[in-house]
Amino acid sequence: MAIIEFINGKKNTEGKRTTYKSLGSMKRLINYILKPEKTNEWLKGGIGCNPDTAYEEFILTKALYNKLPSTTTERSKSDQLIHFTQSFKKEEVSPELCKEIADELLNHELFQGYQVVYATHIDREHLHTHFVINSVNMDDGIRWHISANDLQRLKDYSDELCREHGLSIIPKKDKNQRRENTRLHQHTSSGEYRAKKQGRSWKAETLHAGLAVRKVALNREEFISMMNGLGYKVRWEDTRKDITFTTPEGKKINSDKLGFPERNYTPLTKESLEKQFALNRQVKENNNESIIRAQEKSKLEILKIIDSLTRDNDTNQYPFQNNWNNGHLEGQALKDKLIELEKGKGIDWERE
Repeated sequence: MAIIEFINGKKNTEGKRTTYKSLGSMKRLINYILKPEKTNEWLKGGIGCNPDTAYEEFILTKALYNKLPSTTTERSKSDQLIHFTQSFKKEEVSPELCKEIADELLNHELFQGYQVVYATHIDREHLHTHFVINSVNMDDGIRWHISANDLQRLKDYSDELCREHGLSIIPKKDKNQRRENTRLHQHTSSGEYRAKKQGRSWKAETLHAGLAVRKVALNREEFISMMNGLGYKVRWEDTRKDITFTTPEGKKINSDKLGFPERNYTPLTKESLEKQFALNRQVKENNNESIIRAQEKSKLEILKIIDSLTRDNDTNQYPFQNNWNNGHLEGQALKDKLIELEKGKGIDWERE
């Protein structure tokens, strides 16, 4: 049995509502959920970020969309993060299963494009996972919003995961309200959805491969070349609106179908890719050695995958999905880049 609870707006012991309106509060919360005495390294995770550099990566995203407060103590009108927990019945789950369900929960469409750092806490009798979401979407800059209907869909999805793992769920007063088919990829078939949850989706693998390459490619030619090395054919023509990707198995999909079009999350379209290429070139032109090294490290990881695929095509059919949550393709040296981008704005990165 899992209970989803959002902390934003909840009254604390003093009767005040919990808010996270400053960068300082964001840093304190991230530090809290990652405390060694509360969790273990293998019980931490990050979506769109590395847990060890999540604070810096959150700030980078806010800076890119001009939604960064001028100081760590400045209180903004909106929360800088969203904080929620998923708690389990005492002795019903192991720490590893608790973390696994947290991984699966973040597959829900509500989190697409949002960076999330999370950790399963084992310092209490009932195991629970803390999730911290960057309030600014890293792909379009839109602030997080969740409606009552969205919240119910997320809870239904959590219940579905519990059932699939043989756990109990809280019965509803009105069973007709239960949405048995709450799905994150509504544009896919049922078989494709289940394949995604099991880490076997060719569509998800194409998306993840493209996301990894776009982080390091400087232009269209380099992007296509690296995707070719991974076994993908890329049809990118000026006379066509969309890019067509063909997988190593011969399956085709257009760029406007990769991601979540219903939430305007299509990171592999021509427009999105050209924007990312420009950012990558800007980093190189600024000659920021730390970030350049991080990008080269990411590129090396991709080249290693290309090499392994060349040597044995059956060793790892979906290498990017298998590596995604481990952060192998995420940049680790972001503080220098943030300081470079925000120089002169008065932000003290170390002050809480």
